[in-house]
Amino acid sequence: MRKFSIALFVIAFLQISLPVNSQSPGTQISTVNNTAKGKLIIVGGGPMPDTMYQLFAKSIGGKDQSVVVIPTATNDSAIQAGAHLTRFKKEGFTQLSTVHARNKADADAPELIKAVQQAKGVFFSGGDQSRIADAFLGTKVHAALLELFNRGGVFMGTSAGATIMGTLLVGGDARKDLTKPFPFPPALNLFPNTAIDQHVLARNRQFDLIPVIEQHPHLLGIAIDESTAIVVQGNEFSVLGKSYAMVYDARDWDAQKTKWGRVLKPFTLLAQPQRYDFVNRKLLRN
Repeated sequence: MRKFSIALFVIAFLQISLPVNSQSPGTQISTVNNTAKGKLIIVGGGPMPDTMYQLFAKSIGGKDQSVVVIPTATNDSAIQAGAHLTRFKKEGFTQLSTVHARNKADADAPELIKAVQQAKGVFFSGGDQSRIADAFLGTKVHAALLELFNRGGVFMGTSAGATIMGTLLVGGDARKDLTKPFPFPPALNLFPNTAIDQHVLARNRQFDLIPVIEQHPHLLGIAIDESTAIVVQGNEFSVLGKSYAMVYDARDWDAQKTKWGRVLKPFTLLAQPQRYDFVNRKLLRN
């Protein structure tokens, strides 16, 4: 019933035109080509079904493999209480370690770097994505995370832990006035040339990526609703979960403006089990 209601809303919206900032820069598409051997399970926040933890476990080779949890997006009291490990323990994971810091100097502690280097999987908790960037961006831990992904590591993150995997820290103060350009800081760039948003339909955010892609038309915008994930491997991703993911492609916007004189369909809606080729920017047949 929920999917049907959301679909009706989207269809109704697409009957009206959405003007695009005429002063936005020309669309210059950067290839999102993924040469890493790893996998990303990017969750849009909300309750995470057991199937996502099961996929994570299967992808790393079992629940007895080494998993690093990075809870930095959340507050210190929750971390001190060990709340970031509770669900993993409940799901049966046995080799858990915490990588956490509040500044770049502390982030480069040898034990944190070693934990990442030895991990098979990494999980980013939800909260405030800027906290993760403030602590780890440009550090040796960041380099170790990228190396792990390149050689086949599996990353899962939810909410803030989803946005941090992209190129920019979308959201935050930018939501206060979507009409003004915002200097989005960099994210960890595990999924290059993307801007990732979360809690999208549940929090009425489905339009928030439009000004981001207007400002950065070389990026591919990806918005993910709650209890839903995109699973990125190779040069495509599939949708997993009960709701939707949306793709915002400025190249398609240019084609729409050429055809109709305006953008009528600013995003493409995807549901499980649909797949998307983000190099050629097209839906794939299942």
